[in-house]
Amino acid sequence: CKMAASVHWVCLVLLIFQSQHAVALDNGVAITPPMGFNSYMSGLSGGPGLTKIAEYMVSSGLNKNGYEYINTDEGWELKERDNKTGKIVPNPSWGLDGIAGFTKKLHAMGLKFGIYGAASGVTCGQMPGQLYHEDIDAQTYAEWGVDYLKSDNCASYAMDSSVRFAAMRDALNRTGSRIVLSIEPFSINPDPEQSVKVANLWRIACDIQGEIHQVLNRADISDKWAPLAGRGGWNDPDMINVKNSFTLGENRIYFGLWSIMKSPLLLSADLTKLNSSVIDIVNNSEVIAANQDPLGVQARKLVVNGTRLPWLVGLSACDMHPSKFYNRALKSTGEDDPRKMKVVPSAAENDQYIIMSSSTNRCLTDNEGLPVLLPCDQRPEQRYIFRQGFHTVSTIVNVASRLALTVGNTTLYSSMHGNDDFAVSDAAYGDLNMTFSPEYNETVCTVRNCQDYDPAQKWYYDPVEQMLRQSTYTASINHKNDGNGYELTQKMPTYRHHCLSHVLSTANVGTVSGVTEIWGGPLDAGAFVVALLNRGQSPTTLNVTWDMLEIPSLTDKFDVRNLWQQTDIHKGMTQGFQYVVDGMDIQIFKLSPTS
Repeated sequence: CKMAASVHWVCLVLLIFQSQHAVALDNGVAITPPMGFNSYMSGLSGGPGLTKIAEYMVSSGLNKNGYEYINTDEGWELKERDNKTGKIVPNPSWGLDGIAGFTKKLHAMGLKFGIYGAASGVTCGQMPGQLYHEDIDAQTYAEWGVDYLKSDNCASYAMDSSVRFAAMRDALNRTGSRIVLSIEPFSINPDPEQSVKVANLWRIACDIQGEIHQVLNRADISDKWAPLAGRGGWNDPDMINVKNSFTLGENRIYFGLWSIMKSPLLLSADLTKLNSSVIDIVNNSEVIAANQDPLGVQARKLVVNGTRLPWLVGLSACDMHPSKFYNRALKSTGEDDPRKMKVVPSAAENDQYIIMSSSTNRCLTDNEGLPVLLPCDQRPEQRYIFRQGFHTVSTIVNVASRLALTVGNTTLYSSMHGNDDFAVSDAAYGDLNMTFSPEYNETVCTVRNCQDYDPAQKWYYDPVEQMLRQSTYTASINHKNDGNGYELTQKMPTYRHHCLSHVLSTANVGTVSGVTEIWGGPLDAGAFVVALLNRGQSPTTLNVTWDMLEIPSLTDKFDVRNLWQQTDIHKGMTQGFQYVVDGMDIQIFKLSPTS
């Protein structure tokens, strides 16, 4: 990495970032997000329909910008397997030569073929599923020359989807063929870490219907899981159904967000009927280059309505060590474990403390009653009093709100005791959300069965392990003075030590959204991609500053290029830039270090 001394830090940051991202599924494919076509929302199917698209890919020049996969969705197969071989059988629309002949034709055109299946007893259309037939199906796909498998999640829900998909992963690998594996686990069982281990692509939400509000929703959800993406493994917000009925701005939002999020660029429309202006959007070589950037880092939401995006906190098991930790920081702080916290005296007041996440260098903040991580600035919302003292089990009270840091989780108590001052509804059962709540006014214990405290508000900071431990551990007792101090509850809350942690998700929703948003992330060679999104109806001016991208010096110089227009708009810019974005539109820029 050779460039001016003023941006040597960028090279170092990117090298650190690259070292943290390994190929998710070691099968040698999807090193960058796959590009091509999926038939599901196109109205086309079978050999004739896909041939039409393949020919258009070549004649339009889409293939020259990386579009190569021609994928069939549900419906290519017959209802019954071959009763002698047990193999799955294509329907007659593929011609006398079947799938093998069609794939051979695509390969001769420089294209690849993708097929559909389901890691369950049946597919969503009641066709034969892959469950218990993984090896014979994988071998059949390999014999046909298939390059890509979309594996759905349509039934057999009582089985953990990760083991069903893993069986198909291993069957594909045993064939020796290089076949991309795309799975759809999230609509049933969100399990991001397992998805990273199992597949090249993992769907992050239910099927998209091609409406702009769903496009934005899927982008919010994909953004939540952004740290999972990397070379060989990508978040999949579903296919791209650009259309003539969308405004050009809406089509830009759709394709632009998918591009910067390093999503697979699988178009699902009758491409031959799209207006040339829509084709120009999906065939923009510089926007595509951001998607295919070799660094492989998913851009993420940085600023919402002019305010830094808050990062989530929750509980993680104190004593478990996953194979990989994840956090939203764009560069490493030197500490990967999101449970590590620094509790240090505040510079503002004596006997007040700052709680800083070591893996993000952000501070725990009371954000309107929700504990989050925001850039540290010593504001009252980031200062805390340890009510019983810093070196003992204590209630942690926020200076600004005077509320206590609390675990809001029915599993930590029993609903059978109706005199709790901090009752949590059964609807929250199993949800480890954090909150701030009124401080429980406990008394001094003078008898053995005294339980006059709120364990959900009790924490201990372990200075050796640098973890903030939550006090509730075993099956909860009746924690108030009502005479039955050691009575076990009916709901067993936890037999695990839990610690405060930066987490990617606390609920099945996306990151916070707003009328205006600034997205960004690093690219190869010290560059960055920045996207300015306007979800409103009126033009607005958005301001980008280098610190949003965690660039340490505002004096570093960058050349700013508009990727839609493919024109440079600034040379040698310091500090940042601003740009007017039309209503319901997105503008995307590349920042390249000034040579």
